[in-house]
Amino acid sequence: SGLFRADDFCTYSPKQLDGEDRLSTLTDDLLLSILGRVSSRVAARTSVLSTRWRHLSWWLPELSINVKDVLSAPCADPIEANDMEQAMASLTKATRSLLDKQQRESSISSLHLNLISNFLCEVGQLIGDAIDSGLLKDLDLTILDEIEPLDCSEEELQQRAQDIDAFFTAYPSVLLCLTKLSLKNVGFDKLDMHHLLFDCCKQLTHLTLHHCDTGSFSLFKIDAPGSKLRVLEIEKCRFLRIDLVCLPKLEKFLWETWVSQVAPLTFGFVPSLGELELSSGSNCDQRLFRLSELLHGVTSIHTLTLDFQGETLWLQPEVEELRTAFSKLRKLFVCGIFVEFDILWTTALLVAAPSIEMLHIEGVGTYMRCGRGQTRFLP
Repeated sequence: SGLFRADDFCTYSPKQLDGEDRLSTLTDDLLLSILGRVSSRVAARTSVLSTRWRHLSWWLPELSINVKDVLSAPCADPIEANDMEQAMASLTKATRSLLDKQQRESSISSLHLNLISNFLCEVGQLIGDAIDSGLLKDLDLTILDEIEPLDCSEEELQQRAQDIDAFFTAYPSVLLCLTKLSLKNVGFDKLDMHHLLFDCCKQLTHLTLHHCDTGSFSLFKIDAPGSKLRVLEIEKCRFLRIDLVCLPKLEKFLWETWVSQVAPLTFGFVPSLGELELSSGSNCDQRLFRLSELLHGVTSIHTLTLDFQGETLWLQPEVEELRTAFSKLRKLFVCGIFVEFDILWTTALLVAAPSIEMLHIEGVGTYMRCGRGQTRFLP
């Protein structure tokens, strides 16, 4: 598939090439490196190639199992319930096989698992047993949902939250090794969202919430001094405001599309925050806010992305007020610019960030990139 060539790894003599599979002559380490570049489904299929390959799938230190990889092709869009049931049955079978303690030759350092919320319990016992036996160390869990956010009722959002809470309650060991979690279309109106995500998931380093919240126009305060969270991504959630009171390990924060009419975010103790991305289109009801007020007390940001999605600007122009927040800024990306974003805005940002090394400004059909000692204009 273009990922490798056998000649890149070793040299063969003419005798080796006669009647011998060139790939199978590679060492186990090299074959495992190759299999680690493909999906677990493809890796499992290689076991039928020869007895030389048969055991390799159970030696892989990292596994990636995605329900979409086992869907029959072609499939309807949205995916029909029957197709999803068949796919989850195949995924469960594959998971059971790959987590089989009698087959495994080594522990699993990381499992990347993508599945549908309705079928959580199908693999819950398998994952729980693998963790309890010491077979699985880190879990990257993505709970998918095929329904578009606007098509979800409040009852459906809350039911998914109940399903997820029941899953973690039934298999508490999952929380012990959960390092990455991605949720979509989950309404925590009747559950303690903070307790579940920050008090229970003590090893969590990466959290993505897509259309997940505690109800429309709700406030979400994150105060987790013991959290290991490094990356937080908020997409199309209906929070009125998020207060990051304390997240000492947080390095990257992304918020796409908010509903607030004022500054939707406040920062408290986030000493490690270096990358910030704010993306939203403004409507006529939203008032301009000052970026300097939002970034008050934040001095470690080195990369900032502002995406206006082609709509009216939601920031007020500032210079002197941003000097403290921009003191370590090296990369600035401004995307989806509106016609109001002119040379005065660009100049103001450059003056506020004297140590900037890269400036990227992108609109519809044209963008400008400025690196140190280099300026380019491209159509």
